[in-house]
Amino acid sequence: MEPVRKHYFARIPTIALFILFAMSPWVAIILWILKRIDRDAERKEQAAANAQQSYTADFRATDTRGSAKTSPDAARGHDLPTEDQKRSKKRQKTLTTLCTLGGAIFLLAGFSGMTEALQLWFVSPQWGALLTGLAQMLGGGGALLLGAQMSRARKLERQLDKVVGDRDNIPLAELFAAAGIDPVKGRTTLENAIDHGYFGADAYIDNRTDTLIVRGPAPEPPAPEPEPQPAAPEDQYSALLRQLRQVNDAIPDPVMTAKISRLEQISARIFALAKKDPSKKPQLQKFMDYYLPTSLKLLNTYAQMDKQDIQGQNIAEAKQSIERSMDMLITAFENQLDRLFQADALDVTADIAALEGMMNLDGLTRPDFDLSGK
Repeated sequence: MEPVRKHYFARIPTIALFILFAMSPWVAIILWILKRIDRDAERKEQAAANAQQSYTADFRATDTRGSAKTSPDAARGHDLPTEDQKRSKKRQKTLTTLCTLGGAIFLLAGFSGMTEALQLWFVSPQWGALLTGLAQMLGGGGALLLGAQMSRARKLERQLDKVVGDRDNIPLAELFAAAGIDPVKGRTTLENAIDHGYFGADAYIDNRTDTLIVRGPAPEPPAPEPEPQPAAPEDQYSALLRQLRQVNDAIPDPVMTAKISRLEQISARIFALAKKDPSKKPQLQKFMDYYLPTSLKLLNTYAQMDKQDIQGQNIAEAKQSIERSMDMLITAFENQLDRLFQADALDVTADIAALEGMMNLDGLTRPDFDLSGK
């Protein structure tokens, strides 16, 4: 989409400003400022036009999805640059040549003029000739430098065109990496290459996916990854069971492993009852604060001693003591589980006694009870 307003100051060739600077520096500076302002306005309008073009291309691709493929002739026509793009490319080549040749000429002319003015300085100082020579040197050097930059820019644009080749689209990161161009500078170079028609009439940059679109629809942007849900905090019961399992995995002895597994099973049942009936938690206070942590401490000590390459007398006696205590620990854990059912057992006994009493009062327990009611 062409900008609505014509930007005449933005179209002033830079080489013309350098030449004008050699003749009238102040006029050249004013025109340079106006050119920069007008060029910024043109870029903003062009960015809005590119966004509209991207939206139109996506809508057109969605509307024609599932239709017949484009013929080869139509595809070739699509890849041809427009007349404006051809003129822009030709203008770039012409300006590069003018900047290089004109800059070299003015640089040599200014150097010659300053040399002559300096030679006559002690005889007849001529400030005008000296300043004119200096302005010509500055203008010519600037034009020569600009020509070199434009020449490098043209080479980079051709290099990008070679990397793209016949592809319908290519991610910008892949394109710049293949061309060996810095992504920040490469984007500006790519935009200029699009303006000069290197990729065809309808090429554009899809800002949603950072992809150069030469032909066809733009790729769908990747769906946002779901945010990972924070893991539920581990409660005290799960932490203790995990520690029992870890110390069991660290001890290879099959007899000790079987006994520790028994402790795990009993502890899991105790914790399940405590979760189901929170009123039982006070009965587990000492079990949770002392018995189970002390048992874990002993088992971790056993695992550390078992890993030692040299099994001395002290290590052997300590391990045997822990092994002998395992049966006692299992019995204690089983009794703790049984005590949790003490209140339930009392309730059962009381309920049965009350049931029997009521049945006796109603005469429902007499063996000679007549079912006929007589």
